Amino acid sequence: MATISITSNDGVQESASAVLEVVATNTEYNQPALRIRQASRRGGAASIRIDDPNPDIELVESDQIAPAGKYEIAVQSDKLQLNGRNANDSGFETMVVFQRLAAGGNVGIRTASQFGKGQGVVAIANAALAPSVNPAGGGILYVEGGALKYRGANGTVTVIASA
Repeated sequence: MATISITSNDGVQESASAVLEVVATNTEYNQPALRIRQASRRGGAASIRIDDPNPDIELVESDQIAPAGKYEIAVQSDKLQLNGRNANDSGFETMVVFQRLAAGGNVGIRTASQFGKGQGVVAIANAALAPSVNPAGGGILYVEGGALKYRGANGTVTVIASA
């Protein structure tokens, strides 16, 4: 049982409202509004736990113009997702998904479900726009038309695996 418990049964609330709100109002200081310190030496307990049919944490950079700086960490059907707000600011799009081991243990980049019935695989969606500028001091791995490609610092594009 909790040492302190807050219970609300206020009925329907607007999506922006909350049962508990922590507000730091001093604009002169950049400090955490909430800090959790755990004294345990065992490390087995969660510092934050969310029990919810669709648990998520939304991260909103408030000094940016929408939809910039809006992300969420969400759990849906055995998948942990990192999502970004879509261009018209009407919802979230999956950027990266991690599937728990018992459900397949897959990782998806820009895809949440295209694993071809595989287990322990990495799936990469086709690039929305292939890179056209050479990366400085590295390379870019991407998929175009189903083919896995690599663009190096000198601009050479190598097809690693054809579609």
